[in-house]
Amino acid sequence: MFLRRIDTRVPLPWINRLLNNDNLTINTLFKRCIGSVKLLEKWKKKFDEEKVPEVQSSLKIILAHVLNVKKLRDLPQSSNEFSMTKSEQEQFEKLCECRMARMPIQYIIGEWDFRELTLKMQPPVFIPRPETEELVELILQQYEVNESLSFLEVGCGSGCISLSLLFSLPKSKLIAIDQSQMACDLTMENAKRLQLEDRIQVICHKLTEQSHLNEIDNGLDLIVSNPPYVPNRDLLDLEPEIKLYEDLRALDGGTDGLAVIKDLLRLATKTLKRNGHLWLEVNPTHPELIQKYLQEHISELQLKFVASYKDVFQKERFVEITKL
Repeated sequence: MFLRRIDTRVPLPWINRLLNNDNLTINTLFKRCIGSVKLLEKWKKKFDEEKVPEVQSSLKIILAHVLNVKKLRDLPQSSNEFSMTKSEQEQFEKLCECRMARMPIQYIIGEWDFRELTLKMQPPVFIPRPETEELVELILQQYEVNESLSFLEVGCGSGCISLSLLFSLPKSKLIAIDQSQMACDLTMENAKRLQLEDRIQVICHKLTEQSHLNEIDNGLDLIVSNPPYVPNRDLLDLEPEIKLYEDLRALDGGTDGLAVIKDLLRLATKTLKRNGHLWLEVNPTHPELIQKYLQEHISELQLKFVASYKDVFQKERFVEITKL
């Protein structure tokens, strides 16, 4: 563990990094190493006392960010293998204060990996969850790399789903919509960072409004969404990291969690071509309800429930629907 107390041996690579400053004496070097470890121990104790979740991973991620280490596996594996300058220690303290206030680690470091992409993150735009990577993987299994496809994502947030699909399907084009202008701006910024902006159109649009629907093609191959699906009675039970910092509009699914999902079904009826697919990430209680709803409204919606799929935690998380 990297929080063990330092001994008197300081490995050469870290000495070399610190000795770039000609005025740095060996005594200062040892004091700095000891100070760095004490700093980590101090914040571990504070996090434990305040019951901040994921103490070890929070400290490691902040440390890696401060030291500009790109992969956690490249962090020093013991406390006698690292040191922070005074400036780095000050930055570390500042970021730990943010974590103490229960700010999500993704917002603290300002970026996050999603599959093979590194995306900019900023509050209150919804943070991608690991399960959503599984959704993208399920979708990609259906298509060949060289297919020219037309997609729509509803509720793009940071752009994680849209940009992953565009990255993996280089001949495809995509429209992404979100009711939040901040989310739309962040999606476009991430698209430009990844040089994918030529194949994506981002529209600020609320699904219940009609103003932009004419801009959406009625021959889509795919609609994908990780919509708001938390029943509004459950919003108060969410962790502080979510309640205090993320946009709750990206979570509030109405009384039963299905309000936005039902709007998505109506949109799919209008815009999907025959045999086109709608993929949803949902609450584990929803697949059965969605299947029943589609059966009851088959003549109106012309949509068929294909299957539901479990996530890595063995929860029914993803739904596949096709247009008849």
